[in-house]
Amino acid sequence: MADPHQLPPTPRRFWHFRRAVDDPPNFMYELIKRYGDVARWQGFFDMYFVNHPDYVRRVLSPSYEHFSKDIIDYRVLSRIMGNGLVSNDGPHWVKQRKLMQPMFANRTVNSFDMPINVLTKTMLDSWDQRLADGPIWVGQQMGRLTFQIVGATLFGSDIDQYADEIAEILEIVNLQTQDIRALLTLYSWLPTPYNLKWRKAKRRLDEIVYAIITARRREGDQKNDILDRLIGARDPGTNEEMDEEQVRDEVVTLMLAGHETSSMALAWTLYLLAQHPEIADRLAEALDQALAGRPAGHKDLNSVPYLKQVVQESMRIYPPVWAIGRRSQQAEVFGDYEIPAQSYIAIVPYALHRHPEFWPDPERFDPDRFQPNPSESRHSYCYLPFAAGPRACIGLGMAMLEIQLVLAQIVQRYRIKLVPGHPVEVQGMVTLKQRYGLPLIFSPRGD
Repeated sequence: MADPHQLPPTPRRFWHFRRAVDDPPNFMYELIKRYGDVARWQGFFDMYFVNHPDYVRRVLSPSYEHFSKDIIDYRVLSRIMGNGLVSNDGPHWVKQRKLMQPMFANRTVNSFDMPINVLTKTMLDSWDQRLADGPIWVGQQMGRLTFQIVGATLFGSDIDQYADEIAEILEIVNLQTQDIRALLTLYSWLPTPYNLKWRKAKRRLDEIVYAIITARRREGDQKNDILDRLIGARDPGTNEEMDEEQVRDEVVTLMLAGHETSSMALAWTLYLLAQHPEIADRLAEALDQALAGRPAGHKDLNSVPYLKQVVQESMRIYPPVWAIGRRSQQAEVFGDYEIPAQSYIAIVPYALHRHPEFWPDPERFDPDRFQPNPSESRHSYCYLPFAAGPRACIGLGMAMLEIQLVLAQIVQRYRIKLVPGHPVEVQGMVTLKQRYGLPLIFSPRGD
């Protein structure tokens, strides 16, 4: 048995450094497979991986206050998100989370099913006019759609005139946090070409968001969207409202986190359905029986459990948030190994969702893994598409509603095929993207 004070196993320093930079999801997965559920990698700094649900639970739940977000990733993200919920930490995060949690209650989220369906139908009607022109690049299309949905639910119609401009800005600033260009934004005064571009994009983003907030306060319109709720939120203890900068930070955080994860979940799900037409046909049949061709509302989803199963299994294989980082505030023992205080700890859902102890034949796309009421319960921390514990994604309900409603319309309307010969590889950015884009071929189901 190993010395309980021994550091986790590690390959030699800078082992496969190029692979770590070029393909971090698969590099981390391979390292964990090789060295076990607690492993270490020595790159520019030591990184410790925990990949057993028991250890993951300790980091994210009962001891979460011992694992801070004081790591390079969140410092980079905070350059754009400011002190929004994703990058916030400590007592101020607790206050903000309590303030914002009611905004994402089921009753509020379910009221968004109509704008989601209207925007999805508009997109699909435009697809019908161009199916003969070639494949649809679904990553781009899902990104545009989910940004429109965030705009409609966050700002009402206030964002319409800025939608394309904001989408371009977010594309500029949304780099992998380990990208050297992103790291250099910590020193934004350096006149690198990207820093100059980044500063201009951030300045314009701030101008737009502050203008929208100011106009809404001045006009006093009650559109009952998330912006209204952010502006009207009051601390129950002090009755204080958020200052202008905090509202800006939460708005930008919701813009980025609210559309990027959903768009990637949709794109990967469509890719898997194109790979597995028998599953797509089974889903289309279930949708047809429940909906008879109409869009699904939030009340319909319980009658089509297979739709949720497909989405859950897709996010198991391709989790949009593919890695979660924390810093240990004190020395921690996981199994036979000790991780020192102030260490960078990584949880990698991309690897955890392939753990053979919890996911037999993990590379197989099998939505039946998520059948309701399975005979054997699964460890609650072996599946983390939205993280878990107190810091689980506040928009989980919104994301699941959006993904299912969009998918229901697409699958009822089209058959989906792969583009022969097009390479599909994961790319570990802030979210799990497709390295070479994702073109798919759509044809009407009635043909």
